[in-house]
Amino acid sequence: MSTPESEVRASSYDPASMPASSLVTSKAVWYRRPWFLIALVVAVAIAVSVVSDLPHSTSKAEDAAQQNGTITLINTDIAPCTYALHESFTIYNRLRAGTLSADNLRQAPNLLVQDQASCTLASGPIYDLTNNIQPIDTAAGKKIDAMYALVITWTTNDAKDAIYDIMMAVKEPTNQKWVHDLTLRQAYLPQDRQQINRLVAGASALVGVTLKPVNVPKLAPLLGT
Repeated sequence: MSTPESEVRASSYDPASMPASSLVTSKAVWYRRPWFLIALVVAVAIAVSVVSDLPHSTSKAEDAAQQNGTITLINTDIAPCTYALHESFTIYNRLRAGTLSADNLRQAPNLLVQDQASCTLASGPIYDLTNNIQPIDTAAGKKIDAMYALVITWTTNDAKDAIYDIMMAVKEPTNQKWVHDLTLRQAYLPQDRQQINRLVAGASALVGVTLKPVNVPKLAPLLGT
């Protein structure tokens, strides 16, 4: 006896009797679709960025901590240059005083070349100083930013050029040009140092605490200048 055609059709499309892989996949709910999830992630990222960029009040304690953090970075970066400047001044003064040994005199030119390089952009710390420090934009931060600019001048101009003059004075001890130039450099170094300290003092007054000092040293006078 043959089965009616209608029953054959019904049994052929019975979902319960068919393998799962042959079932028609249901369409994803709109909010589960990939395009929506990607758009949602992008929207959240933009919202977070906008919120983080909105101006917000900074407490004096937070401000002070930020300024001290910037000064710490500056001090770390200028340390090799300040050491080099001390060394070059010592070499010059000992040369002028006649207390530089023959062995030290032979080593002095190479030492001074290295000292000068420590205060240039060829030095990793000075490159970092000029590229990777960004004081925060507060009233105190503006003073620290101005101080930061002066520190760059103090290292890459005042100190570097003073060491160069000392290097040439060692090379050409009878040439008075280098003594004259050193006299000028000796004026620039303390002038910039004083302004650096004034700016830090001004920032300290704004945040209500004494900020860390910037380690630009007070140098002994150069003999004969």
